[in-house]
Amino acid sequence: MKTYTYNTQKFYILTFIITWLCWFAIAYHDVFQQEPLFSLFALLGLMAPSFVALFLLYRSKSTEMKRLFISKLFDIKRIQVSQLFIILFLMPIIVVISILISILFGYSYDQLQVAEAFSFSPGIIPTFFILFLAALFEELGWRGYAIEGLQQKYSAFQATLMFGILWSMWHIPLFFVEGTYQYNLWQESALLGAHFLISIIPLAFIIGWVYKKNNNSILAVILFHFVTNISQEAFQILETTKVFETF
Repeated sequence: MKTYTYNTQKFYILTFIITWLCWFAIAYHDVFQQEPLFSLFALLGLMAPSFVALFLLYRSKSTEMKRLFISKLFDIKRIQVSQLFIILFLMPIIVVISILISILFGYSYDQLQVAEAFSFSPGIIPTFFILFLAALFEELGWRGYAIEGLQQKYSAFQATLMFGILWSMWHIPLFFVEGTYQYNLWQESALLGAHFLISIIPLAFIIGWVYKKNNNSILAVILFHFVTNISQEAFQILETTKVFETF
């Protein structure tokens, strides 16, 4: 029986405040749109989930909670060998299948070609590095604290659904930050922007499944999240084709 309680409400309030303040600052204030402040505040917003999780864990009086976090992050034995194929290849396979389905509906075969460049360029930090940092800093917070707190009060399905909605909302400021993937989507089509927010919810269930299958390994979902990010950028896939991924 657990002898500790996650302060989930405080986690989300602090995370949203820090992230939204940082990202809306660079979206609407000229001074923050200049380097290096742009990259600094973009990164600070991205790091908020991990910072808040670590802060709350540090402030916690529960040694058990802290030990659990360390174990989930560093214990490689939690990752199941039988799950490595899923972690590394599930999302690339889903992307390729989505492209093949789109081709049946008349979309171009060119989507199967390897992408020559990333679809966005957020400041001076290399895009590849941003894709890794997003997986790292998000999952340290989401799996290290947020989802555990929700599951103390709700069923696994309810907790994952609530988390997926909150995770989706967390990205909203990026639609107003020039140079981000979300901004480019919004400029292309409001429907594609809406699809991005919707697509996060089923992704939350997939990542949650990987998390449980690997004994609540944060390391496993960081890797899976990173592979997911790279998979979306690996091919010349059309944004409309990504709708097939979701549905």
